[in-house]
Amino acid sequence: MARLGLLVALLAGCASAPVAPYAHPTADDVAPGEIALRQIRPGVWVHVSTSDLGNGLIYPSNGLVVRDGDGVWLVDTAWGEAATAALLDAVEAEIGLPVRGAVATHFHDDRVEGADVLRQRGIPVYASSLTQRLAAAEDNAVPSDSLAGLTVPGTAVRLGPLEVLYPGGGHTRDNLVVYAPGAGVLHGGCAVHEMARTHAGNVADADLDAWPESLRLVRERYPEVEVVVPGHGYPGGAELLDHSIEIVEAAQQD
Repeated sequence: MARLGLLVALLAGCASAPVAPYAHPTADDVAPGEIALRQIRPGVWVHVSTSDLGNGLIYPSNGLVVRDGDGVWLVDTAWGEAATAALLDAVEAEIGLPVRGAVATHFHDDRVEGADVLRQRGIPVYASSLTQRLAAAEDNAVPSDSLAGLTVPGTAVRLGPLEVLYPGGGHTRDNLVVYAPGAGVLHGGCAVHEMARTHAGNVADADLDAWPESLRLVRERYPEVEVVVPGHGYPGGAELLDHSIEIVEAAQQD
């Protein structure tokens, strides 16, 4: 389940109105199995869930909810089946629109662990074929639907209101980023770190050599991005891409 490596790594180490860190839900605000929604742009919400990694460490994870007309799309499941069920309840109660589908940005359990819950509700979960294979090999929940064409760095597909980009290897070999062009919001997943992070984190499945160039490709493709949401921690702006490049390049020297 890739949790031990994540625990060790963690212990080691916008538009008209910028994202305010103090307003972003933290592990103190969200218990495991629960969910918090925070609207960051019109039609775009961050969903925050947490997991107990042991030794008293409760760690948060970010995904997105993006409006698509009279429905919404999810970027990543919540962290766990109970939290994903809570996410669906929160979307119904706070947004009031049905979930059309979801996309998983890589194979780790903080991105896919609720895939079976969504499938049981008739909600497709899209991912690259590589993510499906890696999730199955890790004995994680496997996204139900494959996105074709995401095999070469720089390739992208449209999924409702979202552009799903494969920038190349990074935090994992299969990591994707997801851009909501109508809102200027980029979900970087775990390829992108919050500003408070000073270490590359869990690199057990990483491609450290490719990671900085993958992030440069993202930066060049979306120069107009206004809000960048990392896989964990506080959102920010495009500076998160440069920050992540810096700390990954430092990790290459370790």
